[in-house]
Amino acid sequence: MPGTATLNEIAEQFDVWKGLVDDIDLLIKDVELNFQAKEYDDVVFVGAGSSWHAATAAASSFRSVTGEMAFSLPSSEVCYFHRNNLKKERKYIFVFMSRSGRTPETEQALDVARKNYRASTVAISCDPASPLCAECDMAFPVKNCVEESVTMTKSFTSMLMVTHMFAAALGERYASVNHLEQLPQEGRAAFEMQRRVADRLLDECPVERTTVLGGGPFLGVARECALKLEEMALARTEAMPPMEFLHGPRAAADASSLIALMMSDSGRDAELKILKAAKRLGAKTLVMSDRKEKDFDDSADYAILTGRGMPELYRGMLYAPFMQYLGAKAALAKGLDPDTPPNISRVTSL
Repeated sequence: MPGTATLNEIAEQFDVWKGLVDDIDLLIKDVELNFQAKEYDDVVFVGAGSSWHAATAAASSFRSVTGEMAFSLPSSEVCYFHRNNLKKERKYIFVFMSRSGRTPETEQALDVARKNYRASTVAISCDPASPLCAECDMAFPVKNCVEESVTMTKSFTSMLMVTHMFAAALGERYASVNHLEQLPQEGRAAFEMQRRVADRLLDECPVERTTVLGGGPFLGVARECALKLEEMALARTEAMPPMEFLHGPRAAADASSLIALMMSDSGRDAELKILKAAKRLGAKTLVMSDRKEKDFDDSADYAILTGRGMPELYRGMLYAPFMQYLGAKAALAKGLDPDTPPNISRVTSL
């Protein structure tokens, strides 16, 4: 039946997170053994497609948790433009992310990093037997995360969970582990209780032109959520930091637009104003937040509330399943099969 695999995999991701955090002590020991001394300058998270979006979110989280420098690059940028982004005199930890562990440009990026830079290499993949895991110095495979669907859903959030664990271990910020341990239960409860918000939205609102706004730790997740609507429902989507919406994109906002905002702590006052501005333009508005604000009554048509008391750098994990679900259900409403979007495959190559 169309969409069965994708919808099942969206619902299963909370169990995968639970399995990962249950084994966090093993990951901490691996990190302590392999990175006993700080023998690196920067950490570079690398991936392609959805894995690049996970890498972007991971780098932001890593900076917040450890206080050290980290950034993300698409695999292709490492392959072809590494001299624009990397310096010979610096030593790097490269964290390569790939669901299959067989993404051609990610494997090529690994080769470029090794040949041209002083690099320690880490693989995060859902296939422990993959070439990427075998070729990197260290691997953190995501267990029990096989996906039948072409579309990445539970693999995206689960690989992101591993990066959060890696940051907590490498930065010796073990208080963060308490928050990570809460995510599976919080995520499952929120999804089961509030996915009806997404169902109601689809009954009342077109998603053919959707803008997903997320800043800081939410930017990579916002890009991924926009991609889910694009690849599954073939909608026209874009994603950007919230303030960027005011610089041009709002010119196209009207009654046929959906503006989805991931509410932060750091930019909350400005984001509330942006939500109101979008509403004045006639757009439908969806807000994802850890708590309700009184301003939502006249600025948000739909609200998904989850993650109260959770640091903003982890809340994107809780918002992503709703947008994945929205994309899958929007596809089914159009007679499309989100398990097999057109023109793409599980492993992308030229």
